[in-house]
Amino acid sequence: MSEKNKRMFSSIAENYDKVNRIISLGADIGWRKRTAQECLVGRKSAKVLDVATGTGDLAIAIAHEAKKMHKKVSVLGLDFNQDMLNIARSKVKRSKMKNVSLVQGDALDLELKAGSFDIITTGFALRNFDDLGAFIEEAYRVLKPGGKAAFLEVAKPDSVLGDMIKFYYFNVIPMIGSKYNKDAYVWLASSLWRFDKNLLMHLMKKAGFKNIKAKNLTFGVAFILTANKPKSAK
Repeated sequence: MSEKNKRMFSSIAENYDKVNRIISLGADIGWRKRTAQECLVGRKSAKVLDVATGTGDLAIAIAHEAKKMHKKVSVLGLDFNQDMLNIARSKVKRSKMKNVSLVQGDALDLELKAGSFDIITTGFALRNFDDLGAFIEEAYRVLKPGGKAAFLEVAKPDSVLGDMIKFYYFNVIPMIGSKYNKDAYVWLASSLWRFDKNLLMHLMKKAGFKNIKAKNLTFGVAFILTANKPKSAK
């Protein structure tokens, strides 16, 4: 991950959660819950890798949902940014979730054993990777045969609300973010609009994933993409 991205996320780390709540009008909480449920469906136990965990919200959400569903789960949250991880550690401690651990690392070069996770997930991270294809290949590598990917992301919506949402992305979001780092939020808003869901699905198919499906959330403002590594994969 580039040093430029590291500096940008460090500059907004302290207020990242608060601004996300405002920008999404609180919808991001429900989106993470849905993603956590997608991760756990059909499994009694799982070893989960949450890549680009940021301040840890998705990792904690998975642990919470697993507890409610009486499933045995361990979650490893990985992020390249130490400032984000410091906040995540405080949140994990407050949550009292003993099955969530955190580590610093690069999403594009995971120093983790091949075939070691049942589930890999990310929340609002794919559009920030310098090389999306490299991450998809790494995600496939670290999954066990039969493992599942569940990625939560935001992108240009397919609905008739496109023009309204475009105005929101390019005018309201930078205005909200200007109190903290306007350039960072201008860049983030642009990345939302540029992100190509079809390219993501193509890269996952190319890497070997099967059963690739995208489920739209909130009029297509966000989506959860799920896919499986074949049981026959080596």
